[in-house]
Amino acid sequence: MMREKYSEKRIVSSYEANANHNLRPAALMDMMQEAAGRDASTLGFGYEEMIAANAAWVLSRMKIVFNTYPKWRDEVVLKTWHKGANRIFYLRDFLLEDPQGNNLACATTSWLIIDLSSRRMVRNSTLAENFDSTSLGDAIQDQAEKVAIPKDIEMEHILTHKVVWSDIDTNGHVNNVKYAVWAMDIVDYEDASHRPLREMLINFDAEVLPGQEVDLYRTRLEDEASLVYYVQGKVSGKVCFSIKLDF
Repeated sequence: MMREKYSEKRIVSSYEANANHNLRPAALMDMMQEAAGRDASTLGFGYEEMIAANAAWVLSRMKIVFNTYPKWRDEVVLKTWHKGANRIFYLRDFLLEDPQGNNLACATTSWLIIDLSSRRMVRNSTLAENFDSTSLGDAIQDQAEKVAIPKDIEMEHILTHKVVWSDIDTNGHVNNVKYAVWAMDIVDYEDASHRPLREMLINFDAEVLPGQEVDLYRTRLEDEASLVYYVQGKVSGKVCFSIKLDF
């Protein structure tokens, strides 16, 4: 089945912008999540269809490259498309453009399907076999990779966050966007306010549930060419997510 890219226009709202009037990375993730859900519904494997099958989409990896940040009140066009399967992952790409078609940001995501009763991964070969996405191309050619934290560095414990009501999504666990919010919140204010984030790589390793406590760790690495933060979240010593932030 040949498909077209799903596309929607938006105006950047005040609550989606940061103190510099730029679109927040977490706000883009919110937009991407909603667009992905709407497109999946048109393809026959949206929220209702998954719930009927006692299953849910779970984001496993995400890579976003920011080229130019849209500002508060700017019009943007968000495009997304399902790219089929590669091994255990189902792939979906995104493009954020201005009205003239200029690339503002691009992303690639890797998803799993879980059984809602067992919370274990399940397969659905229909999603890989029935969709020809080769003509739609790639927003980012390679899949999102593993976050490779240098082994010779020591992660600093910054704080412990107890999961609260506002962290939980419709699948009953911490929403993927919250991890990006937590990561950006432990970046030094001077860095976050003066150096725009250029690339974000996230690995979602284990679900986090209501009432759990997440220990947040970070490492800041800077040289003449780059500034990188590595952030990890752990529950009872087990890594639940890892993030690399390139400024």
